[in-house]
Amino acid sequence: MAKQSQKSEQITPSLSVVYDYDQTMRKTIDFETAFREALGNIEVIKYENHNIYKYTHNNLDTYFLTGAITWLNKPHPLFKKRLQLKKWYKEFYDEYIHKENTDVRIVGVYRYEGMHIFVEFAAKDYMENKLNSSSAHVYSNDLYQALTNDYFRKQDQNGNTITTISSKNFKKYIDGNIKENSIFNLFNKFNKDFFFGEWITAESAIEVMKSKNWYQWKGTEWAGWFLEYEANEFLEKEECPNIMLYIGDKKTEDLLDFDLYFENDDFYGDLKASDINKNEIILNDQINTLDAINDKGKLWYVIYEHETKKDTDYGSVMAKARMKLMGTPYKEGGKISYKDRMKHSVNFKKMEILELNRINMHEILRTFNQGRNSDGNDRKPKFKIDKKNIDNFTIYSYHV
Repeated sequence: MAKQSQKSEQITPSLSVVYDYDQTMRKTIDFETAFREALGNIEVIKYENHNIYKYTHNNLDTYFLTGAITWLNKPHPLFKKRLQLKKWYKEFYDEYIHKENTDVRIVGVYRYEGMHIFVEFAAKDYMENKLNSSSAHVYSNDLYQALTNDYFRKQDQNGNTITTISSKNFKKYIDGNIKENSIFNLFNKFNKDFFFGEWITAESAIEVMKSKNWYQWKGTEWAGWFLEYEANEFLEKEECPNIMLYIGDKKTEDLLDFDLYFENDDFYGDLKASDINKNEIILNDQINTLDAINDKGKLWYVIYEHETKKDTDYGSVMAKARMKLMGTPYKEGGKISYKDRMKHSVNFKKMEILELNRINMHEILRTFNQGRNSDGNDRKPKFKIDKKNIDNFTIYSYHV
C-alpha cells in the first residue's frame, strides 16, 4: 500500500470524526483477531498463499475474502475509503460459489483505536468485473452508521450494495439474526406505488390536491406539495405514527418546521422535490437545520428527483389551468400568474435519503443566498447541498 500523503477522516469509538493516518492491519494476525473477536470459532485456510477466513454456521461454510479499508489518497475526498479488490478474489469465488452449502463474501475491515467495523461489498456486484487493480468504495458516514444502527445497508450511485456492521453485531448479521429497518421498509412500500417513470401534469396534480382540500393545493411549487400530499395520504393509510408521521401541516411549539417526524427514533426529516438536472438542493433555514441536528443528533432530507418540462414551452397552458382552478380564469391579453416559473409536468426518476449528522454536516452544508422577502427584508439564510459527492451522506436510494 502506498504511503499516505496526508491524514484523512477517521471514525472513533466515541462516534466522532478526527483526522489521522489510517491504522493499518498486518495481513495475518490482525485480520484473524478481528474475525475471531466477532465470530468466535473461525478457520484460516490457504488459497494460493492467500489467507481466507472460514466460518461454519447453520450447516453453511462462509468464506471471507478480506482486506483493509483505507483512504484512497490524493486527490480523493478525505471521507472516501476503499477496499482494494484482488484479481484472485474472482478466481476463488468462481471455484467455490457453486459448491453445496457454501457462501463467499467480500468483507473489508476498518480499524481505528482498537475498534473494528466490517464492510461487506455484495459479491455479485463486483464478480463480473476483471478485478485488476479495482476498488470497492465506502465512506466515513457509512462507517459511522454501523456504530449507530444494528447494521447499515445502502446502494451507491453505481448500484453497488454496501453493508457496514460493527464487530459486536457481525455474528448476528452473518447468522441472519438482525431485523430490517422499519423506516426503510415504509419507504420501500411507498416508492413501489409512487409515480416513478410517469409524467405528472400540474393540472392533474393540483386537481387531486384541491379535491382532497390539501392545505397547500394552491402552492406554486406544486411538484413538491404533491409529493408531500402523496406521502401524507400513504402514512395516514398505513397508520404508523410511531414509525413515521407527516407534520408539515402541524405547526406547534413542540415541533420544528419540518415535514416528517420519526417518533420511535426521535428525529426529523424533510421532503424535497428536486430537478434532476440541478446541481444543488435548497434546504431549510440554517437555524432550524442546526437545531434539529444538535437536538436530535441527525436530520434526514428525503429527496425525490424529477425531470421537468417548462410550461413556457407549451404556451403556459398549466399556468392558465391553475388560474382556472383557483377561481381566477385567464382572460385573453391578461396577465398569466406565475408564468415564467411554472412547471408544466414532472417525471420522478429517483430518490435518496441524505442524513446530516455531526460527522458529515461540515462537508455538505453551504450557505444559499435567497434574496429578500416581498416586504424588502432579508430572508432567513438557508443551507444548500451540492449533489456531487453525496455518497457520504446517502443512507437509502431508489432508482427507476
